[in-house]
Amino acid sequence: MRKVLLLVGMSILLFACAPKQNEQVLRPVDELVRQDILSQMEASSQCWNKGDFEGYMQVYWQSDSLQFMGLNNITHGWQQTLDNYKRGYPTAAHRGVLSYAFKHFNQVADDCVIVVGSYHLEREMSNAEGNFSLVWKRIDGQWKIILDHT
Repeated sequence: MRKVLLLVGMSILLFACAPKQNEQVLRPVDELVRQDILSQMEASSQCWNKGDFEGYMQVYWQSDSLQFMGLNNITHGWQQTLDNYKRGYPTAAHRGVLSYAFKHFNQVADDCVIVVGSYHLEREMSNAEGNFSLVWKRIDGQWKIILDHT
């Protein structure tokens, strides 16, 4: 009986969350929201380029629930993510100069935006680049990154 109830409950949940016919799941982002996020990303990259990791991290949700998905692991928490950046980029030569190229801004809910783009680190030793997807959520009236997949 429990299995039947579980199956019925899961079916109802899946039906409720499934997009309705012709429903747009990803919507264009309001221009003011887009500009807010772009402004924060620009300020963040300027902090990175000065070696100010605390300033760089201001775009992130200051919570133990923040998630950063890198190549080999998932980091949980704002402080742990900050510590990883400090450890991974100990000098200006490692840090380089950061720039972004943004490809997509998609609104998935009134308080949730997905940003897809690429980053480039211009460095003396060797350049680094890659793609990212960022989940931004409006928390207490401010847009913050809650999940970074780089």
